[in-house]
Amino acid sequence: MKLTIFATTDVHGAIYPFNYFKGEKKETGLLKFKYYIENYKKNHPDEIVLTVDNGDLLQGDVWSEYDSVHRDAPLLPAIINDMYDVIGLGNHEFNFGLPFLSDFYKQVNIPVLNSNVDFLHGDLGNLIKKSMIKTIDTKFGPLKIGFLSVVPTQIMKWDKFNLTGRVKVSPMPEAVTKTAEDLKRQGADLIILLSHSGMSAKEDDQVALGENQAMRMALVTSIDGIVLGHTHDLFPHESMMIDDERLNMDEGTFNEVPMVQPGVSASHLGVLKFDLDEDKRLKSASGQLISGESIEDSDDYLLNYEHDHEQVLSYLEETVGYTREALQTYFARVIPSRAVQIVSEAVVWFAEGLEAVKKENLPILGFNSAIKTGRDGVKDFTDIPVGKLTVADTIDLYKHANTTVIIKINGKVLKEWLEWSASSFNQVGASSLIKSNHSRDGFPGYNFDTFFDLDYTFDLSQPARYHSSAHQISDARRLVEVKYKGIEVKDDEEFLVPANNYKVAYAPFLRDAEIVYESSKSIRDILNDFIKREKDFIDKQPMTLIPEGEYQFVTATKGKYHLENLPINHVRDHGDGLSTFQVTL
Repeated sequence: MKLTIFATTDVHGAIYPFNYFKGEKKETGLLKFKYYIENYKKNHPDEIVLTVDNGDLLQGDVWSEYDSVHRDAPLLPAIINDMYDVIGLGNHEFNFGLPFLSDFYKQVNIPVLNSNVDFLHGDLGNLIKKSMIKTIDTKFGPLKIGFLSVVPTQIMKWDKFNLTGRVKVSPMPEAVTKTAEDLKRQGADLIILLSHSGMSAKEDDQVALGENQAMRMALVTSIDGIVLGHTHDLFPHESMMIDDERLNMDEGTFNEVPMVQPGVSASHLGVLKFDLDEDKRLKSASGQLISGESIEDSDDYLLNYEHDHEQVLSYLEETVGYTREALQTYFARVIPSRAVQIVSEAVVWFAEGLEAVKKENLPILGFNSAIKTGRDGVKDFTDIPVGKLTVADTIDLYKHANTTVIIKINGKVLKEWLEWSASSFNQVGASSLIKSNHSRDGFPGYNFDTFFDLDYTFDLSQPARYHSSAHQISDARRLVEVKYKGIEVKDDEEFLVPANNYKVAYAPFLRDAEIVYESSKSIRDILNDFIKREKDFIDKQPMTLIPEGEYQFVTATKGKYHLENLPINHVRDHGDGLSTFQVTL
């Protein structure tokens, strides 16, 4: 018997092969995989073919935004029902809140799984199963394939405001071991783990509450195949720089367990292959990836989804305002960006109109981080030309479904926050000014915050104080000074900060901050309102880096078209969409 399991993960709403930000066709999209899998089934009638998703399917791109706004008639459930045999949860599934998940999954008629989250209220406990066994009739008798799914316990940190008191989360290894044993007792011949957790050899990922534990879960004896996710990596792929003799890149296995991690935004399709004998014993197994760009699509096939595509387009093309300057994030991790500042200005404007804020009579500090700064490739940047701004542009500027939480902090906490941002830079002497944009072993742009209402200086001759996770790694300090309206900030001085629910729950030094106001309104809705009212602002340059000098860094080559009036020069084109640039500080 031959069993093929096609797998997707971290699709993040990339459904139709079209770049809605640029208004042009693109080479990747979930519907291309759907077409490929349907043809594969026709051409391989003797194989057992299943399709699974490993989470972060619902959030991220414009189809996700459409569905969140049109929650009574979302577009994605019909595709899920027609394409998949089973799907698991990712951490971003929780971003829109549990009521949205409940409404959405009521329209999904295939099994939805999660094995380590208990839903304490509502109907999600019935809609989302702990595990399942799919029984397939074969000429050798029934083949029983068990499925289970886990998500990092850190969802309680990342989505604290949506989940506290509403769910209980168990450690992933504990849930995998217990659930796999249950599936074995129920007669499963094979067990497939949907692990919304990446591959990491780091010590802090090997403990019970580690975030990326796929390697640890591959040691559970009853697991026969794993779909990885969460970190947006590729496996098997030469980019997976882990030195472990148990890794076999040729076979796509770890500890002889076949594994696949098919990237992000439908960039790749994962394939788990199993060859079994007549007694349903495993003879061989492997994991491999298929690049989405290598898959041919069909215009005739896409016509089946043309109406959905047109609905999304119509929603996105609504004009919300105009910009007199280009908005781009190619250099947002090096120097302050107007594309980042506009979100900061919007949430400050929103906060200033609230009675709860007015009563506090405290200074309001706006900040923001650039979300699209190349973490997911050379096209993962904001690049909006001068002219009208549409709904699509506001998603481009702030793609996450975060809500606003206004907190009160003192100067001491503020300084730690700034030290966290300062830690995104390498120490003087490194080949690059900025650390890798990778979430697993670098410092992604979404954790680098710029405070636009302050003036502050970082000394990069000092070591970093924080890891990207906001955990302290040294006693060093890079923050030389920080001023508000020209006056040095004191440790006991109080400020209000319009933040987002992710940031407040994520950083350890912010979790005990007093919450002055919590809004259910998304930051993107606030940004839309701000732009519609044509609120203008002055570009600010709050950050100074020392020592002075010339520093190099890498970003997308297209950044060279935005160098006017910037202290940045293009140095070398790498030929892969990336270039080395030099900034003079």
